[in-house]
Amino acid sequence: MEFQLTLQAIAVALLTFLLYELWALRKKNSNIVKKPSSSKALIKPKYAPEPPVRGDHRPPSYTCFDQATTQAFACPFEKHGPLFLLRMGMSPMLIVSSREVAKECYTAKDHVFATRPVTTAGKLMAYDHSVMGFTPSGTYWREIRKIATVELFSARRIGMLKPVRQSEVSLWMKGLHEKWVHNGNSSVSVELKTQLEELTFNLLTQMVAGKRYYGSNVAKADEKMAGLFRQAVQQFNYHLGNSEMYDALPFMAWLDFKGDAKAMKNTQKDLDYIMQTWLDEHRTKADQMRGDAINNTRDFLDVLVMMETSGQFSSAINQDIDTTIKALALTQLVAWSG
Repeated sequence: MEFQLTLQAIAVALLTFLLYELWALRKKNSNIVKKPSSSKALIKPKYAPEPPVRGDHRPPSYTCFDQATTQAFACPFEKHGPLFLLRMGMSPMLIVSSREVAKECYTAKDHVFATRPVTTAGKLMAYDHSVMGFTPSGTYWREIRKIATVELFSARRIGMLKPVRQSEVSLWMKGLHEKWVHNGNSSVSVELKTQLEELTFNLLTQMVAGKRYYGSNVAKADEKMAGLFRQAVQQFNYHLGNSEMYDALPFMAWLDFKGDAKAMKNTQKDLDYIMQTWLDEHRTKADQMRGDAINNTRDFLDVLVMMETSGQFSSAINQDIDTTIKALALTQLVAWSG
């Protein structure tokens, strides 16, 4: 009986909160002044008249739902102008359609837009926002950006990995040729999307960790890890592409209605196991190399382990070195696969 009363109290409190948010939103929308005809300042965004809770990132109810989402935004832009604000529960979402306004957002107002929001996916799957694409602006973000720019993504470092890319593309072409030979030297159907995805991920894993996890040439010793990696990456991208109710209403995260939070934790557990295995292997490899020049390393984890050994990580990174290295490795996989 007491449990039922508690559920009823929670439901009433939640309904009251939603009604208040809706009332406040409509009141704010009714008080908006029209934008001046000529001004160099950012136009004050309008609030779209919409309930505070939505299940996805679609525009308001007057959207043309028979069009693509990007085209559908033209409807509210025509009504509200080039800048308006949507409410995703407790989180505002600024929508921009003007090139001039977008330029101002990332030049004069860059300090305002430089940070990133706290999200469920970033907390549960990206080492609590340590992966570069999820990291809020600050000291940590500046330090890992410096490492990525100077040590990982420089023209010199990318050029050193050219033989790896050439070898991988050669193996891919050889695999296609073998299909043609196996079919009696006649035409054979190939699902190009899958083939290109496998090639892309093999290029990524080769450059990051010296591994091949896709295609017919996977080493038997790596088959189990390859299956785990493919599943983890698939789940990571799936959850990353979904908006979660908990991002709009953080106070409801503990409920985990659909089990998404649990699934994201499992995905992070698998990814962390893979990253830690790679890191341990590269540390063993570094010990065996006994101080060989960093120029002789083959992949990005080699570079990061060498930086760790030589003490090049800044003391400003107030975080466990293992987590930082794994987050940087995952950053590259996420950035390039996206």
